[in-house]
Amino acid sequence: MTISSKQIILDVVNLKETPRTPVALLSGGAWTLNRKGLTLENALKIGPEKFAEIIEETNKIVQSDIVWIGSGYHNLAIAALGGKIKYREKGTPDILESLIKNVSDIETLNPSNIKEDENLKVLWQASSYLVNNIGQETLVGSSQWGPFTLAGLLYGVENLMRNIYKDKQVVHAVLEFATEVCYQYFESFIDAGVGILSIADPSASGDMISKSQFNEFSLPYIKKLINRIKERGVLVCVHICGNITNRLDLLAESGASFISLDYKVDLSVAAEVFKDKMAFSGNMNPVSIMQFSDTKGVKNACIDCIEKSGAKSNYIVMPGCDIPPAVPVENIIAMVETARNHINN
Repeated sequence: MTISSKQIILDVVNLKETPRTPVALLSGGAWTLNRKGLTLENALKIGPEKFAEIIEETNKIVQSDIVWIGSGYHNLAIAALGGKIKYREKGTPDILESLIKNVSDIETLNPSNIKEDENLKVLWQASSYLVNNIGQETLVGSSQWGPFTLAGLLYGVENLMRNIYKDKQVVHAVLEFATEVCYQYFESFIDAGVGILSIADPSASGDMISKSQFNEFSLPYIKKLINRIKERGVLVCVHICGNITNRLDLLAESGASFISLDYKVDLSVAAEVFKDKMAFSGNMNPVSIMQFSDTKGVKNACIDCIEKSGAKSNYIVMPGCDIPPAVPVENIIAMVETARNHINN
């Protein structure tokens, strides 16, 4: 009996044996739309049904075990609150200025207002179409910045980092607000039927803050968000860019369904930390391997990842971050086929 992609992911996050190694993209929104000649901005104008069709058609080619919708659009949540953003020809929109100038500005902002945003409605409606079309066989998911990263975008990274030392109360107030914005954004995807949500918190990496700062300012809000999402019966992936080796033990207690790892983290070390505790994924280099290597190099890197992970039942092959728009589709297929052809022992 053939096991669906969805069931393979459900089994791996429950630490059950799977007949093959699970494999998926992480996000890939801009890449998917750029393949069709669409910028992220223009894609919002084609209608939710066509938007969903493009993602579905693309996954028929690449065969990812998880299909992501709405990735690349994280900053739209800030725009929906009145923030100013600028779209790029390729890649995700930029924040032009901080929405929160003073902590008192939070009182004037209502996170639930994002649910009235017309652009976000396109993403949520497209999610519903996609879930109805492929949701029985394939896990459909979406993503948003994690609380620490979103707080930095709302308040300004420099302000946030400065007040970690000068005014912790302000930092926690902004983090509470950012956590609520993130949940309100996610809630409409949950209502649309998605089965997994990804919390992307790059500013919480070891390249930005210490382990103790992570434990104080990032992890509590990640946990709070995870708990609310899991109460709705939805899986949660946490991805933090950079080297997070020194905080893997903390993430192992986060309640996430699995942790997505950047290429800077040694998978063999992660395998020891997460052993018998939770699933993990990664860490194919999205640029040097996925974009610039050939298919043979991709296959070799994929096998190396599987071997370093211990080829146990709690590992998912994935790129170490969102893939750049210029990644050749042949390289993604090579990654997927290599993992799918690997038989777990």
